[in-house]
Amino acid sequence: MVSFARYLLTAGTATFVDVAIVQTLLSFALLQQPVFFTLTVAMGAFAGMSVNFALSRRFVFTLDMRPAHRQFASFVLVSVTTLALRLCVAYALMALFALPFMAWIGALPIDAPAERLAHLGAVGLVTVYSFLAHKHVSFAGGFLSRLSSRSTVVP
Repeated sequence: MVSFARYLLTAGTATFVDVAIVQTLLSFALLQQPVFFTLTVAMGAFAGMSVNFALSRRFVFTLDMRPAHRQFASFVLVSVTTLALRLCVAYALMALFALPFMAWIGALPIDAPAERLAHLGAVGLVTVYSFLAHKHVSFAGGFLSRLSSRSTVVP
């Protein structure tokens, strides 16, 4: 429980970086378009990922004795799956917000309200997945370690 609380603090810092970048970029009309929305979310995610790795490695998870660059490679792979999940959730939320009973969202006095709310909702919903994946893969020997431990047959 302590490591999850620490993760929430360090991931919170990384999320602040991510959200600040995305919300700032969404102020530009061009970046509100669906293709550019994906790019905007990815830019924020990669900035946040770098902050999250540095802080998580230092303050949250125990070292698994691999060099930092190998841990970072695992962290990037997990973060890419997190980004993919976040994009799926964000687009699902935008589809939900496009339904007639959610029309009030479009009337909010901010630029791109559906995109902004979808991004924030996706960030929140994917946090637990991110913690568990980093705990059990990124800082637990990486993907190959997880695969080899699963293939070992215990008599």
